[in-house]
Amino acid sequence: MVQDGATSDVAEASQVEKDIATIREGLRLMLTNELEEADKFWTTSCEAAAGRKLKPGEHDPRGAFTFVGALTALLHGLATLENNQLSDALERLQQTDQLIDAETDWPGKTVLKGLCMLLMGMVQTLQGKRTQGVWLILRSWMWLRLLEAEALPYQGPERSLVRSTALLALGVFNLIISLLPRFFMQTASWCSGMKGDRDTAIDFLRTCWEEDGLLAPFAVVVLVGYQVDIRTFLGEPRSDEAFAEADKWLNWAEERFPGGVFFIGLRANFCAVSRNVREALRISDSMAPMAVKLPALGLVMNARRASYAQANMEWSKAAAAFREAMQVYQKVGRRSFVPAMGANAALCHHMAGEEDKREEMIKMVLEYKSREDKKSWDRPDKYAFALAEDCLAGTWNPEMELYQLMTIKHRSTMFMSPEHTEDFLGKLRGLTEKHADNPDAKCRCLFLQAEIHRQSSAFDKGIEACAQGLALESSLSEQCKKKGYIQYMHFIAAACHFYSSNLRDAKESLRKLEACSRSHDLYYSCVFKTSQLNRRLGLEIKDAYLEVVVSNRSKLTLEASVPAETEAVEWDFALAEFSIGFVASYAPDSGEAPTKLQSLEKYDSSNGPVIGRFEPKGQAGKLVLTFDNSFSIMRSKTVLVRLQPDFLVLASR
Repeated sequence: MVQDGATSDVAEASQVEKDIATIREGLRLMLTNELEEADKFWTTSCEAAAGRKLKPGEHDPRGAFTFVGALTALLHGLATLENNQLSDALERLQQTDQLIDAETDWPGKTVLKGLCMLLMGMVQTLQGKRTQGVWLILRSWMWLRLLEAEALPYQGPERSLVRSTALLALGVFNLIISLLPRFFMQTASWCSGMKGDRDTAIDFLRTCWEEDGLLAPFAVVVLVGYQVDIRTFLGEPRSDEAFAEADKWLNWAEERFPGGVFFIGLRANFCAVSRNVREALRISDSMAPMAVKLPALGLVMNARRASYAQANMEWSKAAAAFREAMQVYQKVGRRSFVPAMGANAALCHHMAGEEDKREEMIKMVLEYKSREDKKSWDRPDKYAFALAEDCLAGTWNPEMELYQLMTIKHRSTMFMSPEHTEDFLGKLRGLTEKHADNPDAKCRCLFLQAEIHRQSSAFDKGIEACAQGLALESSLSEQCKKKGYIQYMHFIAAACHFYSSNLRDAKESLRKLEACSRSHDLYYSCVFKTSQLNRRLGLEIKDAYLEVVVSNRSKLTLEASVPAETEAVEWDFALAEFSIGFVASYAPDSGEAPTKLQSLEKYDSSNGPVIGRFEPKGQAGKLVLTFDNSFSIMRSKTVLVRLQPDFLVLASR
């Protein structure tokens, strides 16, 4: 590839065109479901490029080839449910990063370096390393911030590739950053000055599509996913204009890549969110032949079919779909999420009156719990184990458990027709009356009613249900308070007020939510929605961050008195640059020996924020945070530190 401003002859221009044609063909294979062939194609292309003698001013295309190859391998690994697919993808991305580093500086290198770091962060997040993954995504800004000035106006022969890739990278990065909770945004802004903006993200992605560049299809995937899935997940009302735009993008993609599974899946979800469940089911079923080669497709297809069946309250069909999704995992030897799928099937069998099948699923879930070959189960599987044990003990409430899963996790209630929505609300109203003398159960019923009203844009009814549910707070058991119904209803009330143009009451509801405990079961279901609503309101509720400087060759100790009634203490800190040691300990007022809670030696700032948590369990005492910079001969270190709840005050000792 030829550098901007360099003299280029016909042969050089022709080679650039060949490289771009190679990328176009690899992308076509990927987007028409030929993932295995695409993976081989990139390997062959890289091997061919390795033997090429570069002319002065040319650029090695292997960085671009290996990056898209790593992305293809990741998608192929996920689609086929291969073991270690995330680790393999991360290793290939690290090899890509090394190839990119070996290149001379030019706008194409800047684009690929930023995208590679961004994707590595996304892979680490998928691996469950959320803090490290998000921080790596934030660090990609060091490269991506240069794209507007360097890559977008680039005029070299590679312009079509460089500009399209830059537009996609800027769009995806800004969108991801705009969705992060406040803590990550505040520390990122403090360390680098960057800010994610959702409107800017959508503008970049729209431009990428409108210019019909190499990566326009990926811009469509992100844009449709944003309009159909992300906006609804964040609790934003349906928009006819947004859905019309998503439909236009999908029509474009379906014409260019007929039968492409990515776009078929997006179309099915588009129909479901448009409350056309019959069409969503038809489209999902059409993917069945492709699931033979791509087992994960069968998993997603059946999970969606289950959700769509739930939207029609066809319990037996939903149970069968969950079982088929579970069997996909079992066939490839996976254990994770099998118990979760089994528990979902058991709940649907119960609602269908299929007791024998329900018992079969409960027995299977408990068998998985007793297995010796796996100990580290994910949250959904742990929930399944607890549900199965409650079923055996006769203490479960299957109807309410299923209704909450449908409303909060599966979002099946968002796919319901108006008639089914009213029928579903009627069932919840009946349960509310049934549990009139049980504040915990009544609060749960009102919480679910409020959320369904919000999903249906019935904001006045949502506010009314929240008021009734929140009025029960003083009567709730401690166990119920940890469920998160109160916190979630504050969010619902804020959203309903906001979309009713009552900004004052929306802000007040968010302030009440901010005062609540963050230690509850629905925290992760609520935090992203709340962050977005805060931004929409332009509201800045100040977190109690303290900026401290730890001098070279010294330690700095901060402490806070913790009352006995404190439920839990949370601390987090971010380091501006370099490294620092850290120890958190707790010294009970009773005189017992201090307990070390967290210890880090020369923690590097590139690893991102540090988060810790401790439950005093009725023991008053002092939380002591010590930052150790004694190993640094020359440099002082700047730290941003926070302690929660807000009434705890850090002071130097």
